[in-house]
Amino acid sequence: MTIKTNTNSIDIYKKYYVERDYEQIDLFQLLKDKFEIESVLYPGSYVHISPAFIFPHVVFIDSDKQANKFFKDYKYISYIIDRKVYSADPDVTFYAQDYTIPIPKLENQFDLLVSQYAGFISDTCKNYLKVNGYLLVNNSHGDAGLAAIDKDYKLVAAIKKSYNKYRLSISDLDAYFLPKKDVSINKESLHEARKGVDYKKTAPLYLFQRIS
Repeated sequence: MTIKTNTNSIDIYKKYYVERDYEQIDLFQLLKDKFEIESVLYPGSYVHISPAFIFPHVVFIDSDKQANKFFKDYKYISYIIDRKVYSADPDVTFYAQDYTIPIPKLENQFDLLVSQYAGFISDTCKNYLKVNGYLLVNNSHGDAGLAAIDKDYKLVAAIKKSYNKYRLSISDLDAYFLPKKDVSINKESLHEARKGVDYKKTAPLYLFQRIS
């Protein structure tokens, strides 16, 4: 689907995130309240601009043509200004490219790396995340599982949603990422399968901290 010249680009955001109740604004606010997060990198973001409502400095990366058209239409800046919760002007950058292509100037620049439905971001984009920064990740393509076996990451919270609100769970974290079956889990097998392993205990999202 392409954006027609008479279509408000913000309608694309509303269609995919507002109407589907997936803005995740309360999740980003929760992370903002709990951790010292100011800068965010969101590879494979499509047009999911809601982190910029909460965090003043956000970099989006996506090779999708529709996303490129969306970010070229600067109506999204006004939309962010209308909804932002911080006093500073929003500092938003978009890279219209595959996130696997290196951007050296972004290395070690971000407090939060977001990985949702876009592949193995935890590995490919780890060098952009500051040491002690955080990775927000789901396991739709096995990326949370990959982070769980990466010595540079430590699981610090499972993120659950109940009564339409996100919450951080820090109890019994060792119970996560234990496979139901006796299978060998390594980087190569996860990349080959490109999907998550069946684990005994799961959560919709996870928060890891980069420790080295």
